Amino acid sequence: MDLPRDYGLTVAELEPHPGGFATEGWVADGRWFVKRWKAGERPVGLEQLAELRALGLPVIEPVRTLRGELSATAGDRAYAVFPYVEGRTATWDDWRVAARALRQVHDVPLTLDLPAADTSEPWIEVLGQNLGHPWIADRADEVAAAIARLGDVRGRLVPVRSVLCHTDFHGFNMLLDDAGEMAAILDWENAVIGPREFDIWVAAEGDHLAEFLEEYGARDLDLDHVEFALLARGLRDMAARVLRDVDRPGVDTWGFGRIRRVDANLDVFSRYCP
Repeated sequence: MDLPRDYGLTVAELEPHPGGFATEGWVADGRWFVKRWKAGERPVGLEQLAELRALGLPVIEPVRTLRGELSATAGDRAYAVFPYVEGRTATWDDWRVAARALRQVHDVPLTLDLPAADTSEPWIEVLGQNLGHPWIADRADEVAAAIARLGDVRGRLVPVRSVLCHTDFHGFNMLLDDAGEMAAILDWENAVIGPREFDIWVAAEGDHLAEFLEEYGARDLDLDHVEFALLARGLRDMAARVLRDVDRPGVDTWGFGRIRRVDANLDVFSRYCP
């Protein structure tokens, strides 16, 4: 990274900060957050952040480079600079504020130029071709059954109401202020226009599924879309780890753990489906 060259910023102190699955982060002088993508990854959706903020959402816009661009490149790594916002990442004790924020996202007007939600799930297809991988070989039948079930559910999907979907609405992407209110929703790279269910599945991640849905105001969800979203998220996160050979424990926590809870979670979601 070359902050003086690219941004005209002279920084005295650069402190490491936890990044995301495909990014690294630093805090510069307590004023700027520097986000660097890993090799082969590119920034996506930065141009939409200003539009999201204009819609009233708590979104942090990137600082433009001296050339007026939204990101810079150093070697083969892209990076971007954002104003640093003080706060803490959300936990599942913050389910009320998370539910309200998710409803706010879903209620904004559909004025953004974003892709439509895609149910093809190419990474899950590749996962199905790698059932002999040592991290899943002993449970290959379980993975294959979940992939087959996903295909069956996909065939039952019918058009439903579309909204702005974040698609990765978990605690690490929510920044809360000292009062416990939402200071920023982060990482909009995978935002799409699609069914609410492709976001609302996240209610099942904590211990307050029914309460989260009540706080959100869920009344007319589509159970097939919920089932698809629950299965797809578990399989997608499993694929991301298996196919990259990273985070072996996450295969169980975010893959098998989620898949095994699908039916129990659907029992609760069904109360909010017509």
